[in-house]
Amino acid sequence: MSNKILLAFAIVGSVGCVWAQQVISAHSGVIQYVEGQVAVDGTAVQPRFAQFPDVKGGQTLSADDGRAEVLLTPGVFLRLAENSSFRMVSNRLADTRVEILSGTALVEVGELLANNAITVLFKDSEISLAKTGLYRIDAEPGTLRVYQGEARVTSGSRILVVKRGREVEFNQGLAELSFDPKDTDAFYRWSERRDEYVAAANITAAKTAGEQGYSGMSYAGVGSGYGNWAWNPYFGMFTFLPSSGVYFSPFGSPYFSPAMVGYAYLNAPLRTLSLGSPLAAANTAPRSFVAAPLGSSSGASSPAAPLGSSGGQMSRAAAISPSMGRGSSRGR
Repeated sequence: MSNKILLAFAIVGSVGCVWAQQVISAHSGVIQYVEGQVAVDGTAVQPRFAQFPDVKGGQTLSADDGRAEVLLTPGVFLRLAENSSFRMVSNRLADTRVEILSGTALVEVGELLANNAITVLFKDSEISLAKTGLYRIDAEPGTLRVYQGEARVTSGSRILVVKRGREVEFNQGLAELSFDPKDTDAFYRWSERRDEYVAAANITAAKTAGEQGYSGMSYAGVGSGYGNWAWNPYFGMFTFLPSSGVYFSPFGSPYFSPAMVGYAYLNAPLRTLSLGSPLAAANTAPRSFVAAPLGSSSGASSPAAPLGSSGGQMSRAAAISPSMGRGSSRGR
């Protein structure tokens, strides 16, 4: 089993149920995390525990000598590299629009809700993020890269559908080329680490949400079936709860729904959760595993048991510090 899976499940055994608040996003633009010098309309962002400023409609966030992670619609992260900036054109969930002004931005789309829309503006083009995946926009030399997913680029009367492993050069009249998705840099790897931190916070958030009867998830086809942001006070950050099953991010980190995370406490086989094929793993996990609520013995040979007890398959392997994800991780 992947080290990431083992680490994620180990957190359940080493951390108490500290999640106490569910958050339904009313708008996009919450600044989740910053490093270095980051400002909104020229005013420096000062990180404080459990306080998260917004990028409101019409405002510009600039990362001069820093980096930032901004939450858009539930399951969508915008990460900004140093010497980069974007303007929040619209922060409505139904029509979130951001304009990349300079530098580099990575947009991770974990879920697209039916009534939500994400559009990235760049120069004279509109980039509609049509599917879950990972997208990168570089203002210089003016390119869009699709690491995973599918984007719809509209420029005047021309429409271009860009799929995985393809890039668009805006300065060359929307020339479409191939690129190697394994071609990464320090900012990409920083985004990957941020994704791991947020996914780690998902475990206790999902577990406690299920125990508290959070009805936003879909159990056995019953319920609203939408994902959401959730506040984890132990980690001091928001995390993402998918609508059902398990969502593997493009970086390989698992995010569990309240129903699915319950199987960390059961003797259910977990070998289907392979990071070798992230999207396939989420779709091929046995449906009984996805549908059964926390505490259920359905699909397992014994009642629920915490990690490290005689009824669990795995023991505690690691403990995660409350400061995880809040320290500097740049330069690697």
